[in-house]
Amino acid sequence: MRRSKLRLKTIFKITRAIINEKPLAFRGRPKTYSDAFIISIFLYQTLKNLSYREALEEAFDILGRRPALSTYHYRVSKFPKQSLKILLQELARKLLAKEHHLFSFISDGTGFSYHDLYPLKFLRGSEIRKVKAHIRVVPIIGVTSSGKRIVITAETGGPYASEVKLLLEALAEIDPVTFKAECFIADKCYDSLKVMEKLVELGLKPAIKVKETFRQKVKHPLRKDSRIFWEKWGRNRYLIESLFGTVKLKIGSHFRVRKEEIAQKRGLAAFVLYNMYLLATLLYISLLLKNYFRTLSELLKAFSSQ
Repeated sequence: MRRSKLRLKTIFKITRAIINEKPLAFRGRPKTYSDAFIISIFLYQTLKNLSYREALEEAFDILGRRPALSTYHYRVSKFPKQSLKILLQELARKLLAKEHHLFSFISDGTGFSYHDLYPLKFLRGSEIRKVKAHIRVVPIIGVTSSGKRIVITAETGGPYASEVKLLLEALAEIDPVTFKAECFIADKCYDSLKVMEKLVELGLKPAIKVKETFRQKVKHPLRKDSRIFWEKWGRNRYLIESLFGTVKLKIGSHFRVRKEEIAQKRGLAAFVLYNMYLLATLLYISLLLKNYFRTLSELLKAFSSQ
């Protein structure tokens, strides 16, 4: 993932195209600045880890216009998280249309800090539970038959939120008609019958590592099947861990915001930017190929005329 490929104009162009296809239902009077414009600046602010004022200054330099600082702050605080989820899923659909079918889904949780940096590595025991300035994100990625990783959807929560509940909320938003795969891979943190039943309902084979001890054996048929599928496909779980590393290496693991609600939107924005980078790369390659074949056809015509 290269941040230089995601310029503000590129982000605005892709966001505007998707929102024009699938308008976001916001209530209120007509706005001076469109939702696509505000969300694009917010995505660019997340990408560069800028403050509100810095993001607006760069927006004015690049796009030639900007809202007032108070207006931008208000609009960012008011647009719902669901708008970023819709953007994330629409990007996934466009990427999947240009790729082969999905082979597997993989899910895991990660965290981002916000406000003051906190020294978790120096804390122990109950002191860790007192740290509140971080959020949880549980994305679901799809791995194509060619090995490409696409973020299908994601759910965010507060500090120490239940990752099982976040995963169930994310699974509820997956369209089984559009996003089909053979299996769902996850760590033993998600060893829950509710999760496995939901996966079977979506037509997926659960490949979740089950919790098993010397005294507590696996008895439920779904958990037995999950153990077998984990042994077959579980080694591919590293793909989501490396994706987390890629995203945090480029965007960072700390957001310069004060409110948890904004930090959760930033967490979703990080994965929207990853999908957007993949789409921008595909569009750039297709444009290069189009220009190449156009030049080649012109040369062939020139040679044939001689």
